[in-house]
Amino acid sequence: MEKIQSFIVKFKSFCMAFFAALTIIVILLVLHRKLVSPNSLLPLDYPEVVFLNTPTIESDLALSQIEEVISPYTQTSNIVESDIQAMLNAINGLGWVENVAVERAFPNKLKFDIRSKSIIAYKLKNNQYYPITSYGEQLSRPTEFIGGLIALGDDVETEIVSLLQKLKRYPKLMSNLIAVQYVNGLRFNLILYSLDSNGLIVKLDNNFVDGIDRLMVLDALQGILSRNISEIDLRDLDKILIKPR
Repeated sequence: MEKIQSFIVKFKSFCMAFFAALTIIVILLVLHRKLVSPNSLLPLDYPEVVFLNTPTIESDLALSQIEEVISPYTQTSNIVESDIQAMLNAINGLGWVENVAVERAFPNKLKFDIRSKSIIAYKLKNNQYYPITSYGEQLSRPTEFIGGLIALGDDVETEIVSLLQKLKRYPKLMSNLIAVQYVNGLRFNLILYSLDSNGLIVKLDNNFVDGIDRLMVLDALQGILSRNISEIDLRDLDKILIKPR
């Protein structure tokens, strides 16, 4: 009889402990659900945005575009339910973004570290300036022009990268370069500073590599880029034409 009573006492103690533990687990689950629910008392703070380099476009415009693409994920979500990868994809989809990484700080904070693409020129179109990235992409929105290389002509962005890679071998030429013009989808004109500030036009053939090399040979031998001339026509390297100012 004593063994039975002892068993009953132990069983009651076990049941009480079990139900107490179960109650605690249920309470914790309810609290967790409240913390991560859309009606949470800790909604997702608006993410912090850090630019790792100078933005390709104006900072205010960059922040505005970021807010526009991530707002669907920040208005009602919290850090647990937010589709963080979708936000990363949306930011990466902005044409000026090189890459973006996210840092998470629980319970409700995100920080985006954004690196912008570098700009190699500004396409002048309809009196507006459209940045051209080092990937040969023209950004869809114009920006304020505060200096830099001007690019002219339809589809200039598709060819300018290879042209500038060639020109980098000649620092003197690059330092005097004001603009490049892509003509009829076939060839380039270079527009350089001149002594009288009217500009020196260098006409290149579609094979601009040979033309640039010949131009630099002429400059080394005759100082042609420092002379008072208005145009150098290198479209036919067997018959180079030079026009005095």
